Amino acid sequence: MTPDNLHSKDGFGFFREASLPLSIALVIPVGALLVLLGLLLFPVNLGLIPFSPDGQLGLLLVIMAIQMLALGETPMGQYRRSWLLIVIGIAFAAMGIFSCIVPGILTGVIRPLLALLNIAGGAILLTKRFLPMLHGAAEPAVLPPILKRLLITLTVLNVVAIAFGISMLLPGLVPGMVIAGIVVINGLLLFVLASTLLKMG
Repeated sequence: MTPDNLHSKDGFGFFREASLPLSIALVIPVGALLVLLGLLLFPVNLGLIPFSPDGQLGLLLVIMAIQMLALGETPMGQYRRSWLLIVIGIAFAAMGIFSCIVPGILTGVIRPLLALLNIAGGAILLTKRFLPMLHGAAEPAVLPPILKRLLITLTVLNVVAIAFGISMLLPGLVPGMVIAGIVVINGLLLFVLASTLLKMG
């Protein structure tokens, strides 16, 4: 082991090597981006700062693509990183980057795509989680507090994803301030999820 490696592992404070799993290391910046986006949407809805809807949609699609490519994580759940999933991730990333750079062309494609993915993903994950409980004849097992917290966090995340998808599919139905609040809540829940997973690890 070289002196550099020893320094990186046994250093002090911020210079010490972080023992964060890749999945959690990706969740944290996604949560930060969503909180920042949601907070910026409040002055946007008040007309205080300019806003590019295509930039927002493109950013969300790129984030989704990174999760697919790095972890196999999709709105429908986690899957093996097959070549099909990698190709889909690259296509999503390309669409998102294009939307950020050249606004107005892919808006009609990306908005309903993100809306349907969030709605379907939230509904599917909720169904997978609670359908076996509803059909189980035996009494549900008592969960440890940490698992109960994880279950509640994931459930709220799925409900928020469905609400966000509906707001994107029907943009005039939900007020902009409510959408901003949904995005902030989504980001904060990701921090809670990362904290819970770290404690479980």
